[in-house]
Amino acid sequence: MAHLEMGRAFGLNPTATADANWTQLKRIVSGKPEDSEHRSRALRAMRRLSMEANELNVEYGYRYQSAAVVSDGSPEPEPIDDVRLYEPSARPGGPLPHAWIDDESGKRRPLKDLVVPGRFLLIAGEEGEAWIAAAAAVAAVSAIPLDALRIGHIDGDLFDTRLAWARYRGISSKGAVLARPDRVVAWRSADAVDDPEAALAAALASVLGRPVGAAA
Repeated sequence: MAHLEMGRAFGLNPTATADANWTQLKRIVSGKPEDSEHRSRALRAMRRLSMEANELNVEYGYRYQSAAVVSDGSPEPEPIDDVRLYEPSARPGGPLPHAWIDDESGKRRPLKDLVVPGRFLLIAGEEGEAWIAAAAAVAAVSAIPLDALRIGHIDGDLFDTRLAWARYRGISSKGAVLARPDRVVAWRSADAVDDPEAALAAALASVLGRPVGAAA
C-alpha cells in the first residue's frame, strides 16, 4: 500500500502522459518555493515506505513462549520501534543473535554456523569451564546431542574479537547460553551456579519435555 501512496504523493497518474509524469517528478527536486509542499509530501511518502521495506523487527525480532523455552526472569524488552528496529539479544525465546567469531587461526565464521543441525549448543563465557564439563556429563548420561564451547574476547575455544557477542549475550564470563538446534535461545544462566549439571539438565528436560539426568 505504501507504494501506491508514494505514487499519489509524487503526483503520478497512470493515465497521464510520460511527459506529464516527468514534470511531477521534477517538481520534487526543483527547489522552487511553489513546489515545497509537493516536495514535502513526496519525501514523507518515501520515509513512510521504510515501514514496508525495512521491517527488520517484524522479520527477526520475534519471540517464542513455550515449554521449549526456559525464562531467565529478565524483563521483556521495550522495542524502540515495533516494526523497523531489530535489537539483537540472547534472551531466551529469541533467535541467536548474529556475531562474527574467530578461531585460533583467525578464520571468521558467523555465530549461527556453530549450531550443528540436530544438535544443541551450549555457549559459555571465557571462564565457563564448569559449564563445559557439565554439558559433557549431561550429554553422556542422557545421550543428548549437545556441543559446548567457550567464547571470550581474549580467552576461550573461539574468540569474540569484535566484541559483538559480548554486546548481546547478557551473561558474565562465567555464564552460559543454550541454543536449540533451530538456533533459538532456549535457556540462559547469567553467571556461574553451584550445580551446573543439575541446572543444565533441568533446562534440557523442560525444552525436551522429558526427564534428563545429570551425572551421579
